[in-house]
Amino acid sequence: MGILQELSESLGSENLQRLSAGQGNFDNQNSPDLDALSEMIKKLDPNQLQQVLGKSARQIDPEDYSDHVTPGVGGTDPLGKLGAGGLGAIASVLLSRLKEAGAATDAQQGKSPSLPTTDPKQMNADEVAAMARYAQQNHPDAFGKAAAEIGQKQPALLHSFLGKAALAITAAALASHFIKPDRK
Repeated sequence: MGILQELSESLGSENLQRLSAGQGNFDNQNSPDLDALSEMIKKLDPNQLQQVLGKSARQIDPEDYSDHVTPGVGGTDPLGKLGAGGLGAIASVLLSRLKEAGAATDAQQGKSPSLPTTDPKQMNADEVAAMARYAQQNHPDAFGKAAAEIGQKQPALLHSFLGKAALAITAAALASHFIKPDRK
């Protein structure tokens, strides 16, 4: 059985069509659409997932993402409510992917956020948010790789990391990917 057929059976082709049209409900972490997104993430090859999420990162409105991830904007603090373990996990993945992307050169040129520490276990929500905003705006491929890694290892963190608008874009891109003829 191919991936498309497997997903159509588990998620329903109507759900895939709805998600690909950007009609997913990602308002809360208990949404069935978030479960469907997690299922798609599990089924996709990690390299393909990184590519899809990198493309999705370019479509996310930087201001919307900044509003989502910045503590206190709109009365929310999605990263702060994760606790040290979840926040540290996101920080660690982001730092790793930014280093891979050569963001150290940006730091030397004063183009990246100034962080008091590079120890993910010591970072607070404001620092992780600054790093996430920077990655999304300046290194979308690294941001996509970070989102893919977070989604594969700890899918429950994606809602806090990406936010509902970015999750809808991501789900649409992934669903569209699976609606294409099965390649396997």
